[in-house]
Amino acid sequence: AEHGSGGAMRRLRWWVAAFALMCATRLRGVDAVQVVQRPLDAPAEAPRFANGKDVFGRDARCRTCHALLNTLNPRLVPALLKIKAKEARRASGGGADSRAVRYGLYEETIEAYVQSACTTQDLWHAKETRKQCERIMEEHEDDVASAYTRWIKKGAPEREDEGWSWNWEVCRKATNSCSEQLGMHALSEFDDDGSGAAERKYRSEPVPAPGTLDADGLLKVVAGSFYDVAVKDDTVDVLVYTSFPTQHMEGAFHRWIIQALVAVKALFAADPTGPTLSVAAVDAEFNDVPPPYGTGTTTPTLCVYPAGNKGWPRYISDVNDGQLTARDILFFVMNTASAGVAEKAKRLMETAAADALDRKPWERDEL
Repeated sequence: AEHGSGGAMRRLRWWVAAFALMCATRLRGVDAVQVVQRPLDAPAEAPRFANGKDVFGRDARCRTCHALLNTLNPRLVPALLKIKAKEARRASGGGADSRAVRYGLYEETIEAYVQSACTTQDLWHAKETRKQCERIMEEHEDDVASAYTRWIKKGAPEREDEGWSWNWEVCRKATNSCSEQLGMHALSEFDDDGSGAAERKYRSEPVPAPGTLDADGLLKVVAGSFYDVAVKDDTVDVLVYTSFPTQHMEGAFHRWIIQALVAVKALFAADPTGPTLSVAAVDAEFNDVPPPYGTGTTTPTLCVYPAGNKGWPRYISDVNDGQLTARDILFFVMNTASAGVAEKAKRLMETAAADALDRKPWERDEL
C-alpha cells in the first residue's frame, strides 16, 4: 500500500512539475523553443527486430534511458553550468562573501528538472517510452539526481572523453537500464539508430543504386547506404569487408583478401540450395562508416550481420594481415551467421574444390 501511495504521489509531483515547466516555458518565450531538424523522408520510428531490440542491441528500457538523457541533458546541463559559472565569479570576487561556503546550490535545480524529465514532448507522446521512463524514475529518481551531483563534484566535464560517461553513470550504474556491454559506449555512439532523426555527418561517396557492384565484384556499400545494405533487411546475412585498398600494407592486404572474398561469393552463388550470403565491401579510405558500425575503424576488418540478429554484428578476431583463404572466411561465416547460412558454409567447406578453398595468393603475391 505504501509503495502504491508513493507511486501516486510521485506521479502527482510529475504533473505539478510538468505544469510548472509549461508555465515557465511560456514565460521564457523563444529561449525555450526546441528546434529539431530531420529529413522529410525519415521513418517515424527506428527499426525494431523480432526480439524488440534495435540496431544497437538496446531493449526498450535501455533506449528509453538514452532518450531520457538526450532530452534532459540539453536542458539541465546548461542550467547547472550557469550556476557553476556564477559561483566561480562570486568566489573570485574577494571579500567575506567569496569565502562563504554555500550548500544545496545545485540540488533544487537538479530535482526540478529530473522530476519533470518524463513529461517533455519527446518522451510524453510516445506511450511505450513514457511508461518505461516513468518506471525508471519511480525506481531510480534519486539515483539519477545523484549522478548529476557527482558530475558537478567531478568538475562538470563537458566531453565524454574527459573521464565522465553519461551512459555509464546513468543508464548502467544509476538505473541498470543498459547492459554492461552497451553501457561502456559513449552516449553519442547511439545517435543514429536508423530512424533518420540524427543528421548524418559522415564522409561518404555518392550512394549507388541498390545492387551496384564495386570494381572487385562485391556489393558496393558507402557510409550513406550502410544501414540500408547491411542492417535493414533482417532476413539476409551480410558479410561486410571494411577495406583500405591502398593505405594498409601498401595494398597487399587488399590484394590477398579480396580474392578469398570473391571466391566465397562465387561458391555461395554456385550452390542454389538453401539461403544465400550477401558479400559487401565499403572503402574506408573514402567513407567514414557511422557508429556503431565503424567507430574508430582504422584497419581492415570483416564483419557478419546475421539474419534475425542484426543488432549483434560479429567481427572476425584475426584478419592475419589479409592472409585468409576462402576456407578461413567460410569457417568464420559458419560460426557467426544465421543457422541456414552457417550450415551452407559448412557444406561448402566439405564439398568445394580444394583449389577454390585453399588458394594462397600471398605465396606468389598474385595481382
